[in-house]
Amino acid sequence: MTQEQNKTYVISDVHGCYHTLLNLINKLPKNSNLIFVGDLCDRGLYSKEVISFVLKNKYQVVLGNHDNYMLEHAMESLEGIDNRWFREDYMGGEQTMQNYTDEEETLFYHLEWLKTLPKYLLIDKYFITHGFGLPYFKRRYLESSKEGLLKNRVSDEKEWGQDWEKSWNTYDVINIFGHTHYDTVESSQNYFGIDTGCVYGNKLTAIELGSMKVFNEQLDLRDIDK
Repeated sequence: MTQEQNKTYVISDVHGCYHTLLNLINKLPKNSNLIFVGDLCDRGLYSKEVISFVLKNKYQVVLGNHDNYMLEHAMESLEGIDNRWFREDYMGGEQTMQNYTDEEETLFYHLEWLKTLPKYLLIDKYFITHGFGLPYFKRRYLESSKEGLLKNRVSDEKEWGQDWEKSWNTYDVINIFGHTHYDTVESSQNYFGIDTGCVYGNKLTAIELGSMKVFNEQLDLRDIDK
């Protein structure tokens, strides 16, 4: 592990919690390399600011399922076409679109950028995905694995395990993922689930590659209260 890699931090699902994100970054060493596990948008009030910040700083990001919902449904929502991303409260589309009121050009720019996001990153031995990606590691290149890389959960093994690669728990990689929110970081010998439910009132998390040291920041209520 090089000195530069020791300063790399993977950050959990931000979900529009811009103030919390800045507070967390202030706890990290200056000029750290940041990587995001996706779900930059939805539910919190500042999806636009989060995406603008990440884009401006050219941080690496993997596509999250909520980023993908935004790609699929933002234009429909703008045109008043009914869709579950905007209609159903738990999805967060309404909050996201309100955040882009009178800023259509910014919305279009952000959508074009979201289209460029990869479904995974492989940095040394670290396999970074949004969903629990280990059971799809050998098939990570395939379009048929997209749903799994975005939405799979450790708890899905009983229901969907027949689609999982049989020896995933022996792979010599460490999967760092979000998507499933835990009270604290969930870890095993070759994975770390780092989504600690910030937008639900818990914490935003960063994990340092190499040491696997965890940094947390409690939700800043400005991110969910108008």
